[in-house]
Amino acid sequence: MSDLATTSAAEVSTQPSPIAQAALAVFSPLEKDMETLATRHRNVVFDMSTPKGFKAAKDARLELRESGRFAIQRLRDKTKDQLNDCKKVIDGEATRLIAIVEPVETFVDEQIKVHEKKLADEKTERDRIEAERKKKHTDAIAVIESYVAKAEGLPIERIEAGLEYVRNINVGADVFEEFSVRAAAQKDATIRALEKMISDARERAAAEAQRLENERLRAQLAELQSKQAPAPAATVVPQEQAAEPKPAPARPAPSTVSYSTSRVTRATDPAPAPTPVRQFEAGATAANESTGAGAPSLRIGDIAARLGFTLTAEQLRGLGIEPAARERGATLYHEHQFADICDALIHRAAEAKAEHAQRLAA
Repeated sequence: MSDLATTSAAEVSTQPSPIAQAALAVFSPLEKDMETLATRHRNVVFDMSTPKGFKAAKDARLELRESGRFAIQRLRDKTKDQLNDCKKVIDGEATRLIAIVEPVETFVDEQIKVHEKKLADEKTERDRIEAERKKKHTDAIAVIESYVAKAEGLPIERIEAGLEYVRNINVGADVFEEFSVRAAAQKDATIRALEKMISDARERAAAEAQRLENERLRAQLAELQSKQAPAPAATVVPQEQAAEPKPAPARPAPSTVSYSTSRVTRATDPAPAPTPVRQFEAGATAANESTGAGAPSLRIGDIAARLGFTLTAEQLRGLGIEPAARERGATLYHEHQFADICDALIHRAAEAKAEHAQRLAA
């Protein structure tokens, strides 16, 4: 590089340039003349009261102007004009020299700009990929969170399937990277919400099923009671059997039982839970004992007609109701046993209801 390019800023500000020094050299010889002229007229007091003194003052002023100030001003203007002419020459020469290096500079500059654009494009692409990567994870976390809203109003089976799906979601660092902690927290929150939703739905379903079951049992009991025939008229029996008939053992009043998903409770009856029907009570009358109600005449078909559904002797035997007699292949029961049959059916229905409630609560 040239000496001019390496000159420090301080040197440039304190030392005149070579061109300025050359221009100042034009004025240097005049400094002595100016000192002499000034000394000649310094502190001179002219006698302005006489024509000679007045003229001497005017001559002195003219010399100070023409040989002093005006002479310097004229030299200054002349030098400036010359320097202005130099500016044109300098501009032309500078333009010629710039034309030598400027194409090379442009060539290098274009290479730099191409590389800078490449770097900027690569950074833009990296930023885009990074933004998409983060958005993929945040969107996945939002999807895990959305399963709670999507499960609202669905059947329990579908909610359970969704819960199992959420439990199997991999929220490890190999999938969610630095978002794994956030994803795991959202997964846990979603699982808890779905589990509570399932629990609430089961409780509602159990309560509704119990309500319907209670209504069904009440309706069945009412139907059985309405179909129960009045006691038949007394039948003529031999003299030795004409004694006063024994009263039928008292039957326990049927009670309606309500069950929740957690424990069995009675809905309306404060009495103890239903006990086994007559065939399990101490001192119950055997099916084939004589009760004074006459010979057994109640057939299976009559019982089915009163109940509104078909029964067999084996089914009644499974409920603890034994037949009183058989006549020509027909199974016969005493009339008083119909009440026992109804009690046994109600007791069996209550047991089935309790088992169903326990299964729902499990």
